[in-house]
Amino acid sequence: MKNIKSKVNEEIARGHLGPNEACEYYPCHYEGQDCTFCYCPFYPCMDERLGRNFKRRRGDTVWDCSPCLFIHDGDVAKHICERMEEEGIRDADDPRIKDLFGPAVEMYLLKRSSA
Repeated sequence: MKNIKSKVNEEIARGHLGPNEACEYYPCHYEGQDCTFCYCPFYPCMDERLGRNFKRRRGDTVWDCSPCLFIHDGDVAKHICERMEEEGIRDADDPRIKDLFGPAVEMYLLKRSSA
C-alpha cells in the first residue's frame, strides 16, 4: 500500500494529465481513457457499485476494483484534480480526499446512466 500511496502522490503533484498515449501500457482499459490516476486515490473505496470484496483461497478478503473505470473517466479525473487543487490536497494520506469521493462517484454514475 505504501508504494501505491507514493505513486498517487506523484500523480497529485503532476496534476491532470488526460490520455497518455506515450505510456507503454496505454490503453490499459479503453481508448481515450484518462491516465491522470494510474492508481486510484480512493482505494479501497468499498463502494459496491464500483467493486466488491473478493474472498481469496487463503480465506481473507481483498477489495477488487478491477472492473471499475471510474477514475479513468476524463470528467471525473479533471474534477478530482480541480478539487484537490482548491482544497490544497497534496498527499494521498490527506483525510480530505475521502470528501471528494462521493460527489465524483455521483458525477460518474449520472453520466453513465444518461449515456
